[in-house]
Amino acid sequence: MCLALAAALLGCSSGGGSGEGDGPAVASESPAVSVGEPTERLVSYTSRLPIAQFSYTEAENTAIDSAQQLLTQHCMNAYGIAYEPMEPDRQTSESADRRYGVSSLNEAARYGYHPNPATLRDDQVDIPKEALPVFYGKRGAPQGSGPDVVYKGKKVPDAGCFGQSVGKLSQYDDPDGAAVASRIATGSFQESLDDPAVKDVFREWSSCMRKAGFHYASPNEPLNKSEFQGGEVISAQERKTAVADVRCKETTGLLNVWFNAESAIQRAHIQANAKALQGLRAAHREKAAEARRILAEG
Repeated sequence: MCLALAAALLGCSSGGGSGEGDGPAVASESPAVSVGEPTERLVSYTSRLPIAQFSYTEAENTAIDSAQQLLTQHCMNAYGIAYEPMEPDRQTSESADRRYGVSSLNEAARYGYHPNPATLRDDQVDIPKEALPVFYGKRGAPQGSGPDVVYKGKKVPDAGCFGQSVGKLSQYDDPDGAAVASRIATGSFQESLDDPAVKDVFREWSSCMRKAGFHYASPNEPLNKSEFQGGEVISAQERKTAVADVRCKETTGLLNVWFNAESAIQRAHIQANAKALQGLRAAHREKAAEARRILAEG
């Protein structure tokens, strides 16, 4: 799939912490909370950050993904293999933005710190097992190394049909510009943690959480707590913590304060790297235009 630069905007954080009142996981117990309106308004922070303007648009992503799938289908058909292109990977509006951790009461009450299942994509390739080498080629081997992959007497591209299709469009990529944008997107998150306004609102959030019975210094601590990571079981304690987390963010205005602080940091970096970022944007447009041309030709 085409990897949008917007993916790089997902903030990552580190930190651990122990919340007071932590108990054993209880999968069957539901938190005694009111989870907000069914039509809860979900706010996107990642897509509104200044660096997002240098990502692919959703329409461009769709065009590029679709073109890659079409080229893959043509290649697979050349080997006599029926291949139905996967649906383009689209940004979902069914889940709240989590750049700054959980931000939806409804999701916190249902999933705690686990991801909303609606955001998980199944990229299982629906082709016969014996035909997988045609799709993947020398999967896992450096380009050009190892024996050739042959299917019914016909050599398969080293990168496989899908890799070859991705490569056809990757010639329009701007790795240097993408590296600059990615560095800004990830670095601004870390820099924002040292912003005075963010530190102040973290203290307010922490105080709010203490009143609810949870001791955490910052929203990153429960988000990265090992007990709340992985596995299919979501404990009642995790849900209760997540709900308190979101409510305290709402009470203190933490999400907007954090977003505004990071936005200011990004604007300064964007101004300092204007030439590289404009080149990246031009490369994106060129790649999307080529993808639309491929789709038009069928």
